[in-house]
Amino acid sequence: MPTITVPEALALRLQQHALAQHQSVETLAISLLTSALDTAIDPQLLTVVQRIQSTPPNPTQIRPALGSLAAALYDDEESDPVIGQEWDAAWQEAETIIHNMNIDDSTDEELR
Repeated sequence: MPTITVPEALALRLQQHALAQHQSVETLAISLLTSALDTAIDPQLLTVVQRIQSTPPNPTQIRPALGSLAAALYDDEESDPVIGQEWDAAWQEAETIIHNMNIDDSTDEELR
């Protein structure tokens, strides 16, 4: 296993935190490094985001509004109730998936 040398000030901070958490310095350092590596952002993703942010808007993609948003969203009596039910079911499924992902994330955090 490789050895890492850290500055004295950082070593003291690690010792203080390890003592407060009733862990060895090595266990705390491994936990912190693992967490940092697991949450690191992919550099390719950052490159894509920067490219999107630096791209000027394309005037041909901007369309004037047609009609009223309120009118488009208004649920009149002619709307198909089956579509609304399908949408509600799909929305509930999405919320369940998100809820389960949050439970998985919190379980992972507890294991660390």
